[in-house]
Amino acid sequence: MLTKRKTTQSNRPNLQSAMAGLGAAVGSETLDRRSFLRRSGLTVGGLAAAGAFQLGSIRKAEAISPPQPGIPIEIKKNICTHCSVGCTVTAEVQNGVWTGQEPSWASPINRGAHCAKGAAIREIVHGERRLKYPLKLVGGQWEKISWEQAINEVGDKMLAIREQAGADSMYWLGSAKFTNEAAYLMRKFGAFWGTNSIDHQARICHSTTVAGVANTWGYGAQTNSYNDIRNSKTMLF
Repeated sequence: MLTKRKTTQSNRPNLQSAMAGLGAAVGSETLDRRSFLRRSGLTVGGLAAAGAFQLGSIRKAEAISPPQPGIPIEIKKNICTHCSVGCTVTAEVQNGVWTGQEPSWASPINRGAHCAKGAAIREIVHGERRLKYPLKLVGGQWEKISWEQAINEVGDKMLAIREQAGADSMYWLGSAKFTNEAAYLMRKFGAFWGTNSIDHQARICHSTTVAGVANTWGYGAQTNSYNDIRNSKTMLF
């Protein structure tokens, strides 16, 4: 939802610092290509991981099992990251840990409801299958490696491909879960790399949908609002 900005100053100083640091690094004459990949890769990766949160408010939380009696519950509202609809999620937080959630009845988007993905969004954070560190396939087995090693190895391979086949030999694909800031940095990274071969996952995902809907209804997108569906008495499929 839109909120009115009360001042001209950004309330996300950490984001400003990250982008300023990247810009200063790119403009430096002493910056080599590996350093650029490392710095910009960390910036883009960090923004993609923390895109749904206020960057200045992220802190280490103490472990806690799901809802504990006697521990105060803090209610935080945020937006579900699964798609672009923008449903509101009401998170229940105890001691800095997300322990429960409810849909928001006050939201004009989801009106107290969640789809299956939205209802399970907390499991993305607490799920046992969540990837928490880089893994490398060695001899048929996945081995844990450091972020430094992962960035160096990936960067070296990228530079080798660029050296052999040129900048346009690599295709850049943005994520549907990027924030505006992460999408901006992704596009700038591709430009600094020297290519316009960059696209977005949502366009690839829905390219067939657009063609099919356009041929069927004459327009390649939804022509009615969710409220039209909600208030209709009869629907034909």
